[in-house]
Amino acid sequence: MPIEKLNPLHYMNSADYTGVWQKLFATALYGFWGRLFFISLVVLAFWVGVRQRNPTVAAICLFLAAVVAYGGGVLNLVRSLI
Repeated sequence: MPIEKLNPLHYMNSADYTGVWQKLFATALYGFWGRLFFISLVVLAFWVGVRQRNPTVAAICLFLAAVVAYGGGVLNLVRSLI
């Protein structure tokens, strides 16, 4: 099945998969780059929602902006609890 090829757990174990996401949030989505991604996603959400009149894509962009904004803090909280 072609959809099964998209599952990253077929190519790596779960510890490596969570390690990739933790490294991503600890490096690329922190500081300047995190702010840049957040601002660009919010601007894209408003542009898509207002100019393109596509509220679904605008909601997805806002959700991704929230993940960028709060993902690092949530990962640090989970890491401190474990």
